[in-house]
Amino acid sequence: MKDENLTPIQIWRKKRLRQILLFVTIPGVLLGTASITAAYSSGLLTPPPPKPACTPDVVPAPARSSFTVNVMNATGKQGVASEVAAGLGKRGFKIVGISNAPKSWYVTQPAVVHYGPKGLDQALLAQSQIPGAKLFEDGRDGTSVDVVVGLGYKEMVPVPPRLAPIPSEVTVNVYNTTWKTGFAKTVADQVKARGFKVKDVANDPLRTMQLGTAVIRYGERGDLNAALLKGHVPDAELVKDARADASVDLVIGNKFTELVPEADVPPLPPRPKPVTPTVARPCSS
Repeated sequence: MKDENLTPIQIWRKKRLRQILLFVTIPGVLLGTASITAAYSSGLLTPPPPKPACTPDVVPAPARSSFTVNVMNATGKQGVASEVAAGLGKRGFKIVGISNAPKSWYVTQPAVVHYGPKGLDQALLAQSQIPGAKLFEDGRDGTSVDVVVGLGYKEMVPVPPRLAPIPSEVTVNVYNTTWKTGFAKTVADQVKARGFKVKDVANDPLRTMQLGTAVIRYGERGDLNAALLKGHVPDAELVKDARADASVDLVIGNKFTELVPEADVPPLPPRPKPVTPTVARPCSS
């Protein structure tokens, strides 16, 4: 309704109502604005800052041969535990047991590594060898671990390339099969002068008769050591046996006269700078 159609009293009431509304609304707006400002200032309406990212504690890994590993098969497939145990052995782990897991254990993951409170680093190192493996603390004493291979197992991580050995890292047993008395010691002294570590010096304990220059016997872990020694022994024959360690036997034959001249020995390949292996302990937050 237009003001010209209102009576003076109605016009006065209308103006009065507007004044009341302004009187109530403006302080309310100001009070609300002040309240919001105060809330932001006090942090009530400010989103909390993001929590800092959790950083795992990276520490030097224990030596792979410093703790024992049991491998258990929970796949139901024959030979899986032996396969994994052989793979861990090639990677330097100390395997002390291979068995089937209890039938009540249903493991869907590639593997579960069981360990005790003192064996976290050891478990992390073993876990890193099987993609997708999980950890399970079972309260055991000591640092031993059990690797339980599960239904999800496919393969292990690739075996890292091995460093070519140097003579001081190779243990050599020198055995004589010739009629020359003391010949094993003579050759052993020459081998030692080349930097090799000489252990046993004797007649061949296998009582073989070598008609050629020499035979170098070695096990699966000693193939690189045997190849290095062969570079010092002319026409030596390599023979693989079932030994578990990396030692090699130099079995002197009747045609042996002397080692290869040092100037003719193949040069050692350059060695990369050693890298300290590490494990990453999970952070707690």
